Amino acid sequence: MSSRGHLACAVLVALSGAASSARAQAPSITLAAALERAALLNPDLRIAQADAAAVRALSRAARAWVYNPEVSAGLGRLTTVDSSQGIRDIGLSQRFELGGKRGARIDAADRRSAAADARLLRRGEEVAARVTRAFLLAQIARLRVATTVEAEQVAMQLRAAADERLAMGAGTQLEVNVAAAAASRERWARLRAERDYASAVVLLSAEIGLAASERLEPLGDLVLTAVETRSEVELIALALARRADLRAAAFEREAAAATLRLARRLAVPDPALSAVTGQDENRFLTFGLSLSLPLFNRGQSERADASGFLERARIIEESQRLQVQREVQDAFQAYTRALEAQSGFDRDVVERMSDNLRLAEESFRAGKIGLLVFSTVRRDLVEARLAYLEALTELVEQRIALGLAIGEVPPLANERQ
Repeated sequence: MSSRGHLACAVLVALSGAASSARAQAPSITLAAALERAALLNPDLRIAQADAAAVRALSRAARAWVYNPEVSAGLGRLTTVDSSQGIRDIGLSQRFELGGKRGARIDAADRRSAAADARLLRRGEEVAARVTRAFLLAQIARLRVATTVEAEQVAMQLRAAADERLAMGAGTQLEVNVAAAAASRERWARLRAERDYASAVVLLSAEIGLAASERLEPLGDLVLTAVETRSEVELIALALARRADLRAAAFEREAAAATLRLARRLAVPDPALSAVTGQDENRFLTFGLSLSLPLFNRGQSERADASGFLERARIIEESQRLQVQREVQDAFQAYTRALEAQSGFDRDVVERMSDNLRLAEESFRAGKIGLLVFSTVRRDLVEARLAYLEALTELVEQRIALGLAIGEVPPLANERQ
């Protein structure tokens, strides 16, 4: 190899080492820690928590009595033909709900609170899935960077070898041009991979809910999610039984039904009891009972609204059940294809790219293969490794989507990739 080739390779190795050192010194985080911080910081989850807290407060408020006691007081003078005297009185009255209105109101509020809690749980599942996805994709992006760095090093060595062979009269200008094009292409691929990794780190930090100035890189080797072994029918049944958003829809329907019961009972009058005490020429104490007569307003408007909301809630629940089934079917089929594509790679070949490149270089040095053949072998090995990482990316995407469709965050496998 020429001195120029040695220098170029040395600079590239030094830069790669510096980049690796910088990544090693950068703040990092494990997946478990990322999920814990997201539970505290993710804005979407915090909004859902605030919404649930507000609905729970309304549920507690529904237990309070609707009517407040009323106090009345009077002061006047009674004048007759023979005399004139002052009159003073004070009264207290309280109206009471009858017909089960308070129970229906509390039931509706409790169902809405349960629906808000179920939506909060679903949002937590979504956030956990997004953080897990971002974490694993960042790890894969880092593997892609390492692959492109190694590919660029080999391409630089190939270019130096082509220059050396041409100087010795054993090579051709075509070989030099091919080697130079390969080096340029691999440099571009490395820069793009580094850009994609930086974007993946930004996405991970955003999904956790970190400040814009804070960046945390994924810590540890890539560990894929466990392989799904349940059938499509089993997964659909599981999703229908455990999806929190389906439970929220059911609670909303029950709340609408309770609201309709409340509206129907508005026709039952609410009596008011009163007591008045006062003094004219004598002290007196009187008790009274008042009762509204529901002749004109019997809650017709409230019943119409409640009936419409109940029908709407029923339609939404039924639609969501169908949507969940379609989501599971689509996610399961996509995951099955992604798993088949990933399984089609020869793991020994793609994971041992460095060894295979070294063997190809030894064959080239020994004269068993020419420079152009070595360039082709090098390109095929690198592309196979990158394609394998693309297949892993698709597998992660679809496994996360399937887990979210059935209402669970996919567990990680013990197998190290």
